[in-house]
Amino acid sequence: MWTKESVFKEIKKIMLEDYAGNSAVVQTSIPKVTNQMSDEAFVRVVEDYLATFKDEHLYLSVKNSVRPNIGFRVRRHEDVLYIIEASQETRLHTGDKIIAIDGLSIEELSKKYALQLLHDKVERQKWNNVLMRARTITVEQRGVAMEMVLTTYARQRYQPTYAAKALTRETFYMKFTDFAQEYGVREILKTYEQEIAAAKHLIIDVRENYGGNDAFYFPLLDLVFDRDYTAKELQGKDTMFTNYTARNCALMMALLEDYIEPGMNQEIERMLDREMFLLEQHRGQGMIEVEEELDFTVEGKAAPPAIYILTDYYCGSSGETFVAYAKKSPKVTIVGRPTMGIMATCNVVTVDFGDVSLNYSMSKINEDSELASKDGIQPHIYVPWTPAHLTKDVDMEIVRALIAEL
Repeated sequence: MWTKESVFKEIKKIMLEDYAGNSAVVQTSIPKVTNQMSDEAFVRVVEDYLATFKDEHLYLSVKNSVRPNIGFRVRRHEDVLYIIEASQETRLHTGDKIIAIDGLSIEELSKKYALQLLHDKVERQKWNNVLMRARTITVEQRGVAMEMVLTTYARQRYQPTYAAKALTRETFYMKFTDFAQEYGVREILKTYEQEIAAAKHLIIDVRENYGGNDAFYFPLLDLVFDRDYTAKELQGKDTMFTNYTARNCALMMALLEDYIEPGMNQEIERMLDREMFLLEQHRGQGMIEVEEELDFTVEGKAAPPAIYILTDYYCGSSGETFVAYAKKSPKVTIVGRPTMGIMATCNVVTVDFGDVSLNYSMSKINEDSELASKDGIQPHIYVPWTPAHLTKDVDMEIVRALIAEL
């Protein structure tokens, strides 16, 4: 049975031996964990320890009620946190402003919790962890400020969105909130094959995309490019280093086996088989560079002739690599904000400790790759987020204006 002390001891071991970014930070002081501390204090200590690595692909999953669900989401603009969604907290509404947390201003908290916010740039800060530790917020509604005691709600299960529709006779729209399943992408492409082929403009919305497996979005690249590309051409000078420890290989093997399902695209299945072969071949060898040698060719199409990809910093992991590859196509215009910027380390595996799980990366990208940038994949047309986005789709308006100019 895992205790708090044994869990933290194992996490430190993983960070030293298995984590791909283990040389990214030198730990000058390791926090102390005891079995007597509360569950809440334990989670905070571990999260603060992980935050020192400044890696958004490194995080703790908590299964019990210790880590509260506050029932709303925020986004910072200047010195205010705007409510962008209040799915469960009915006292708040989209557009409400949080101007203080536990009596401290947003700027004061930004300095206090610099590590937990994960980024120096205001517009890219992550405030959920700070709010989950808070007791009260000062919220401004219709110009009136009031203090509100936070409460917690049952966690809602994440439901992915794989959606598609014709906006006009010549413009088709697709939205993917992850690339965690091959079936969803394949079904959209199959169901709307004729509409997509007839469109002059294709919009792909990955502004909120939580990643998955790169192989599952590869069929989309046939639409994105106007000529054939090999996987090696797409990767260019990017190289990947993978830490093939016994633990990592076992964890990733189990994950890949879960991905394979009946009726899967044969090329994608071959890609997964190749990954599993590498795991067996290099098991226990530690950090090495391995050429992917992916047996996959993008079969580019002339239609649709114009592709618009909507991005934001909620687009991470495989969502980011999709954007990075698509950016190489002359047909593509990327509109919005830079992606999350978490691909410096990748190939995330999970260690289950019972009440908590540690999620960490077993691979890393060469440092001079655009994918390794903490500032994400940059769009062709940068659209800063403002509160105006809460009442209208500013990004889509820009894309429509671009289409009208053609």
